[in-house]
Amino acid sequence: MKKVSILLLALCLIFMTACGTASPTDALKADLENAKSSPDEIIGQLGEDGFGEEATQALVDKVLEFDYQLGEEKIDGDKATVETTITTYPFGEIFTGIVADFIPQAFANPDMTDDDASALLDQLLMDALDKADKTYSKTITIELSQEDGEWVVQESDEMSNALTGGMLDFAAAASGSK
Repeated sequence: MKKVSILLLALCLIFMTACGTASPTDALKADLENAKSSPDEIIGQLGEDGFGEEATQALVDKVLEFDYQLGEEKIDGDKATVETTITTYPFGEIFTGIVADFIPQAFANPDMTDDDASALLDQLLMDALDKADKTYSKTITIELSQEDGEWVVQESDEMSNALTGGMLDFAAAASGSK
């Protein structure tokens, strides 16, 4: 869970940067493109807990492969919205499957060490990512506000959830808060 939260936080930090572009749509496009080219920032935020280096890199690479289509822009003073469709891998479903596969294997092997468990989780993640298709698509309304003459994307749970293919939904379900 910590890994998911840190990944979401890193994405939020990337999206909160001001862009210096003329329109809300341009600012949003610049932020989305910036996020796609910032894997080192996300990996740096993840730290060493959780998955191994190769699995973490594979996950971040997949997260950054999202596609987007920008739609209608509405401006109301220093606030704006842009309808956006995000298409990505269904990470929430992927993690649900990993947990469902891991638990019976862990119980079947009571002598499993922490290293064995980590290796199994890494392998399950890598296998799931290799098989994944971009089947998660969500249309959301992204809000922006004008700050010092620049349009700035306002991060939201809805945006984070869409960009991470339902990982917030997975985290909420896993923690019992949904």
